[in-house]
Amino acid sequence: MTAVDLAEAHRRIRPLLGQRAWDVPQGVGSFVTMEFGEPLPPDRSGRVYGQWHLWVQMAAWRLETADEVLVSSGDERLQEALTQLEGRPLTGVVIRPPALETRFDFDGLRLETFPIYRRDPEEGEFEHWLLWLGAGEVLVAGSELTVEPSGD
Repeated sequence: MTAVDLAEAHRRIRPLLGQRAWDVPQGVGSFVTMEFGEPLPPDRSGRVYGQWHLWVQMAAWRLETADEVLVSSGDERLQEALTQLEGRPLTGVVIRPPALETRFDFDGLRLETFPIYRRDPEEGEFEHWLLWLGAGEVLVAGSELTVEPSGD
């Protein structure tokens, strides 16, 4: 695990900008995952991931336009709203210290994430979102920004 600053995190995210989101399901509870880039060969379980894979977990979030909140992580019918991200290009990512709240901009929509847990001495680190970067690396937003081996 290597800590990175905001400039380094944005440098690593830059190749993802302009890539369209695909396969945007609601996961367990209000977890959200999405793929970007070309599909990779299926993993051992048969799951197909993209060149980049974003997983929002252990964070509250909302999907909104400039004028209204479409859905938030506590609402019902999350999947119905999340389908609006399908095919939209990621146009920007803004990470705001100190809590690492993050805005993912998608051509007219934005996904805002809000960490809801802090590091717990007994439980360890809670990760708000993870972005698989390819090349065996994952950018992780927890109590700090880190780059970790992906374990692929």
